[in-house]
Amino acid sequence: MQEFIDYIKGFIDVSEETVEHILNVANEETFEKGQQILNIGKTCKYLYFLKEGSVRSFIYQKGKDITHWVYGDKSLFTSWGSYVLQQPSNEYLEAIDECKVIAISYDNWQKLYQEHPELERFGRLMMEQELAVIDEFYKGYYFLSAKEKYELLISAYPRITQIANLGHIASMLGISQETLSRIRVK
Repeated sequence: MQEFIDYIKGFIDVSEETVEHILNVANEETFEKGQQILNIGKTCKYLYFLKEGSVRSFIYQKGKDITHWVYGDKSLFTSWGSYVLQQPSNEYLEAIDECKVIAISYDNWQKLYQEHPELERFGRLMMEQELAVIDEFYKGYYFLSAKEKYELLISAYPRITQIANLGHIASMLGISQETLSRIRVK
């Protein structure tokens, strides 16, 4: 669990007492390749730290599987809207490959926030960082050519090509896999 504590320490200083409380409520889990972590319509009750592996969020629209985002190791993931608002999810979460995660329930995070106010600062800083990356990506996304979308994704998320297959990347960008292949060749 040290990777998760180190991730938090990348944002804030934490006391040994806080670390101990985090470790008391955190659970380590493994998801197999292709395993559904969350299904549409279910409320996401956990915030996950991805120790190893990769996870994608996706939806089905008109019978087509559309990848929304791909998370790599050493990152936090959840169905953000569902988790924060505690409402049914409008997306699926799926393990792209075998994943080792640390999971903390929504209720336990709320208790940690109350008992350890420095963790609220962590939550705010982490969300600001995530929002900035997503904002940068999607602001430009709608006005760019396929090549420019790919370049924007690579600049916002350099490791994406190492953890996601071309089909998922093409889906994220709203382009065909063939178009993405041509862009990557150039």
